[in-house]
Amino acid sequence: MIASWCRVTPARVRRAVEKQIRHSPSWFDQCLRIHDQPADLREKFNRPTREGLWWKHYNDVAAHVSAHGMLPSQNHGDHARVLYRWIEAQRRQNDAGNLTHDKLEALDRLGSWQGVRRGRPDEHWTRRLTELCLFHRSHGRLPMYDPVRRPEERLLAVWLIRQRTWERKGRLRLDRRHRLPAALPDWMPATPTTK
Repeated sequence: MIASWCRVTPARVRRAVEKQIRHSPSWFDQCLRIHDQPADLREKFNRPTREGLWWKHYNDVAAHVSAHGMLPSQNHGDHARVLYRWIEAQRRQNDAGNLTHDKLEALDRLGSWQGVRRGRPDEHWTRRLTELCLFHRSHGRLPMYDPVRRPEERLLAVWLIRQRTWERKGRLRLDRRHRLPAALPDWMPATPTTK
């Protein structure tokens, strides 16, 4: 029944349940108790509001910042990944103009929560292209990703790799697809031919 509702195979549901039971052995018993008994009306109507949940997530992020000295990243464990995604959602809400003044002030107390999204993406892209052209002109080659031997090239190399990936996947914007080869004809390596 659950599998058809979720549009997955029964094996997938079984794996998810078994994984949750391994993680928390008492979970299954709690589920049975919840489904066998009617919900307590006090609990049913005592759910946290969206505002309350927002401040709970904010306090979790603030605790992470005070414990680790930096904002959570998506590669530092499951809990940090959840907090990172919440911050990303706040960035999108801010871009849409949906955050209240008190929430913006609270987020500003965390530090640079807006990350690299602050500013205009087109200007940022143009600035990176200019930096890449200057690097190519002064070194006679494109930057290489080697954090140990060439840490100063890492940022430009990552940016260039991302542009190549987007081009291969057909996701690079048309104007950028024209600007890159005009500025650097050898920006995209030749693909090997298959026999």
